Amino acid sequence: MFGFKKKNYLKRTELINSADSNKIWSKTMTISEIKLLLEHLENELSKHEFDVDKNFIMNARRKRLKEMVEERLQKNVGDTKELVTESLFNFWEFACDEYPGGPGGIMSDCRELGISIQEFNKMDKAYREKGIICVQEKKLY
Repeated sequence: MFGFKKKNYLKRTELINSADSNKIWSKTMTISEIKLLLEHLENELSKHEFDVDKNFIMNARRKRLKEMVEERLQKNVGDTKELVTESLFNFWEFACDEYPGGPGGIMSDCRELGISIQEFNKMDKAYREKGIICVQEKKLY
């Protein structure tokens, strides 16, 4: 009998649990530990399949976190370890995606997307409840 192979999706909790979040949050990782962590995360991403999700929203909060990482690394001014640990901290906030941001950011997102707050909340809730990282989000990593 022919069967369909179940896709191997990456659940956000699996990605988060695959790393030592406490060390990332405490900003105590060494450069070599960060390098190993990034290699590990890249390996995790490569082991999974990703689909487009119509409910994915790149909200203002996550946009700002991504910008902070990019700006910090582009400037490359100051202590390298601090630049890298702060950037990793913001990257991990981005990856954990615990909440969509404050009311001002959500209003801005709604205007940008041309949707109501109710539609935004519905899409955000559906994406979060699914718990699977989509292809649009993966591209941002």
